[in-house]
Amino acid sequence: MASQGKPPVGALKRNANTNVVPEGFADEQTLKRALAALQRGPIRFRRNNVIACEGDAADYIFLVVSGVVRSCKAFQNGDRSVVAFYLPGDLFGWDDQKCTLSVEAATDAMVLFIKRAGLMAIAAQEGRVANFLLEITTTELQRSQEHGLLMSRSAKCRVTSFLVDLSKRLGKTAHVDLPMSHQDIADHLGLTIETLSRTITEFERLGLLVRKSARTLTLRSELNFSHELV
Repeated sequence: MASQGKPPVGALKRNANTNVVPEGFADEQTLKRALAALQRGPIRFRRNNVIACEGDAADYIFLVVSGVVRSCKAFQNGDRSVVAFYLPGDLFGWDDQKCTLSVEAATDAMVLFIKRAGLMAIAAQEGRVANFLLEITTTELQRSQEHGLLMSRSAKCRVTSFLVDLSKRLGKTAHVDLPMSHQDIADHLGLTIETLSRTITEFERLGLLVRKSARTLTLRSELNFSHELV
């Protein structure tokens, strides 16, 4: 069940009485107030809560404040593909007019909603906002392309690439606390959960990582090297 949460530290305060985007931005404060007026939340979602359904009108884009959010596609035969994970600070959903995927909380999460139409109006007048959104879209497209190419590689390559990339995104060089479930990771990599577990066990046997718990891993530098070779 979703519930309202407190705004993140440093977030712009929302002006509940203002819904109209000004036509010009004479100074930084005016721009900040305009952006704050577009915000809803952040809203708290428990693990596996649906944030947006596939096919819904994309009236909002999403900013992850805490936790992990996944975008996924369910198929009629019961299979599921987790297309992407979004971590705290990630802004996504900008480039879709409709929700082409389901958006769900992979862990307990807090998500800030930002009005799409209003943000587009601001971006049309403010180059910094437009450039910021372009950078986000480019990064997401690049990540999507890399993920698509990864699906043709071996299971070891997929798991290695995922762990190395997640480590970088979390800002850590060695220790990785997997916030999402093993089933989520397997569905993201196109593997069975048994194959994922066997691969991690094999990496541990080879000394490429140390498994301190089911979710806490320490990556060795050799894993980064093997990532280049696999």
